[in-house]
Amino acid sequence: MASIILQNRGIMQARHQAIPDTLTRGTLHPLPAGTSIGVLLLHGFTSSLSAVSGFVPFLTDRGIDYEMPVLRGHNTTPEALIGVRASDWYDDAYAALEKLAQRVDRVVIVGLSMGGVTTLQLCAKRHPCSPKIAAAITWAPALAFVNPLAKLAIPLSHFVKFWHGQDSFRDPECRRKCENYPKFPTKSFVELLHYAKETSEMLDDVEVPLCIVHSERDQVIPYKRSKRLFGDVSSAYVELHTLHASGHELGQDCEANRVFEISIDFIERLIDKASSRCEASSI
Repeated sequence: MASIILQNRGIMQARHQAIPDTLTRGTLHPLPAGTSIGVLLLHGFTSSLSAVSGFVPFLTDRGIDYEMPVLRGHNTTPEALIGVRASDWYDDAYAALEKLAQRVDRVVIVGLSMGGVTTLQLCAKRHPCSPKIAAAITWAPALAFVNPLAKLAIPLSHFVKFWHGQDSFRDPECRRKCENYPKFPTKSFVELLHYAKETSEMLDDVEVPLCIVHSERDQVIPYKRSKRLFGDVSSAYVELHTLHASGHELGQDCEANRVFEISIDFIERLIDKASSRCEASSI
């Protein structure tokens, strides 16, 4: 038994070594000196604000303004999702983006899972607010699904009203604090499927700098889809960060702080720190 365990550990270590922690392409250019930025935080499907709120202290510590909307049907009970359309999630995020854009020069959007899909939609150059968007960060964007039964959701939605949620954590201690819905309306998941397909067809319209964070152990959204996303967008700069311990809930699972550090580092690299230091020293 011990030899099997050691062998399995060896396989896992080999896999980790085979997947680079960070891949980049292109060059990230900072925003013009003096540009004020804000961050739009978008949670995932069936989740509450706690899915992304852990990132807020990293923003407030740096004086970065933010909006963190509740997307339609969330943060209450599973029944609240009945009748909600993907367009409602987009509209709620868009309204928050417009609100934030009135207070800052440029916006960075950070989205988990379904929020990552909405992030990519908002960044597509065909959308009205795209000029205000400086960059995007996606945490395990829900562009595809691991569960093979996902393909049956459309026919099943006519007979099965609710579907039980899938475990999205790897750390049992983190799982205990989870506020995600334990179930969801099957038709609302069908909305998410259509939303993912629609977004996948417009990825070449995404041109803003993009930071992708995903775990190879994600049990909900396949890691390989983010590897494809790395090449699908037209962005002049893209970086893909691979985690090795987390499940799908990147903002709440065992590597959450690592996710936050990666994200805030990306945002800070957008800011011309040299000019900021000069302005501060002249005061």
